[in-house]
Amino acid sequence: MKLLINIQFVFMITLLMSSCSQDEQLMYQDDPSVYFYKRGGGLDSVDYSFALETTDVTTDTIGLTFRIMGLARDYDRPISLMLEEGSNAKEGYHYKVENLFIPAGEYEVDASLIFFRRAGLKDSTIVGKLKVVDNSELKAGYNDVVVGAAFDRLSYRFTLTDKLSKPSIWDARWLPLFGEYSNTKLLFLTGSTGYKTWNAFVSLPQDQNQMVQNARYALYEHERDQGPLLDENGNRVVLP
Repeated sequence: MKLLINIQFVFMITLLMSSCSQDEQLMYQDDPSVYFYKRGGGLDSVDYSFALETTDVTTDTIGLTFRIMGLARDYDRPISLMLEEGSNAKEGYHYKVENLFIPAGEYEVDASLIFFRRAGLKDSTIVGKLKVVDNSELKAGYNDVVVGAAFDRLSYRFTLTDKLSKPSIWDARWLPLFGEYSNTKLLFLTGSTGYKTWNAFVSLPQDQNQMVQNARYALYEHERDQGPLLDENGNRVVLP
């Protein structure tokens, strides 16, 4: 009987310790934290050029979405970001982030990454990599990499310039739709389709088809009214 009591005692102690450990894990998991919510197949970067805008445009805005882990609160909670090593963007000069807080009662917020057009961007490209960091209200949340993303869910990268350059995904994504790249063609496509973020691909086939149709019709009208469109190398701009 004494042996049975001792076994039951040891079992109860073990069960209690296990329960405490689980409670600690739950408390840790429920610790309020925040991370980038990456829509569109994990998009977590943007390469932005003011060269695709008219000269009167001095700012532009990119949306950033944040989500929390844990429970909503009845007051606003700030989100803290820092620039990672290797960034040369200057906060307040090249960019700023507005609406950087989780509103009371909410689990998600759409913040605004605002870019500023500066003279030095005519011949340079600025790099910034934003990272979510802890503050007194919200800790850094998930740090895994979602499918289709290049960075973990605490990071967002951007480049900023005012010069034209070939989009990094052109040959892989846009070449089958629009043919060989030129700066003139890119400007023409931007004007005829209204699309500006050429380092991000349009995934829906119907949207791709609409862009191609708009571009072809605009090129047809240009050639009908003004003759062939020549690029910066003297070659005729053509579309497949």
